[in-house]
Amino acid sequence: MLPSLYIENFRLFDTLTIKRLGRVNLIVGRNNAGKSAFLEAVWLYVSNASLSAIEDIIIARQENYGSDSRNYPNLLAANPVRHFFKAHKIPDLTSQGFTIAIKKNEAELTVKTAAFIVEESIDKKTIRKIEPEELQNSNTSYFDGAEIFVVSEKNNVTQRYFSENRGFLLGAVRNSFKIELPSKPCLFVSTQGLNDKIAAKLLDDIRLTPLEKHVLDSLKLVEKTIEGVAFVVADDRTGERIPEVKLANYDERIPLKSLGDGVTRVFHIILALVNAKGGVLLIDEFENGLHWTVQQFVWEVLFQLAETLDVQVFCTTHSRDCIAGFGKVWGQYPQTGAFFRLYNRNQTIFAEEYDIEELSDSLETDVEVR
Repeated sequence: MLPSLYIENFRLFDTLTIKRLGRVNLIVGRNNAGKSAFLEAVWLYVSNASLSAIEDIIIARQENYGSDSRNYPNLLAANPVRHFFKAHKIPDLTSQGFTIAIKKNEAELTVKTAAFIVEESIDKKTIRKIEPEELQNSNTSYFDGAEIFVVSEKNNVTQRYFSENRGFLLGAVRNSFKIELPSKPCLFVSTQGLNDKIAAKLLDDIRLTPLEKHVLDSLKLVEKTIEGVAFVVADDRTGERIPEVKLANYDERIPLKSLGDGVTRVFHIILALVNAKGGVLLIDEFENGLHWTVQQFVWEVLFQLAETLDVQVFCTTHSRDCIAGFGKVWGQYPQTGAFFRLYNRNQTIFAEEYDIEELSDSLETDVEVR
């Protein structure tokens, strides 16, 4: 479990330090304060900057559109991963890139550019990273033929992603040489929730296990008559599947989404939570679709299941009702939660961390915490 987090030069962050994280964390702040970027930083760190996480983040932001490589000096400069860096620009070889760490200089994940050169002899071929001191102490002609990559470095392992000399389309580097570090499960529930294809796979993965009961029990918080949920084929041509529920005293199966946004939101949150066992769950705008009367009950489930299943949860919100519900449940589990506010002052992001008493006082006196 992440006890703290340090971020440097990622997205809109210059440097950001969160000194204490809990098992269930709520992040608040106005628009453009960095809440979603903070979730992405956690995602990259926990996944060890896996290529699939990088792709998912870029696609969710629609940053894979709108780039014409003819307007850039090379293919790497046009790569959509540039949006991860400050000023939306791939750093040069002498720059540090961005860093996400437990603490500064401790268990760091760094993403930057690096140069590699192929060295061949009669009996072998090796690919060697050119170290920064070599760049400083040599003339550039020595490195003719070197290839420039965006890479990540963690635990003395370098992962190579996108190249200056190859196509920049996402996934194109899958056929390249690269090592990928093992990572914990990390699931992300966006403001729109899970798509049906992902949700169907997650439900399939827990069918006929004790985890399935957690999902059903949580749905009953919103609709007490639900007796079961399953994905069924809705289109024989495409194989598309949609979630349907069985209601008490009603023979026909009902599409889950016909019961409203609240039921669907709870379904997605708890389904992702139980599948994140031993890992991390990220929820953007927790309150979407949830009536204020339900939110405290969902927080109670999150706090309880997160502890039981060893999941660390990170949520964002704009809702004062959501904060109030979180605060009440946090009071019951004082060692489990953490709350902080991000704010943007003159294009620099800062964090203000609250304890339970400070949050309660802020809510009671109507002080701005959103």
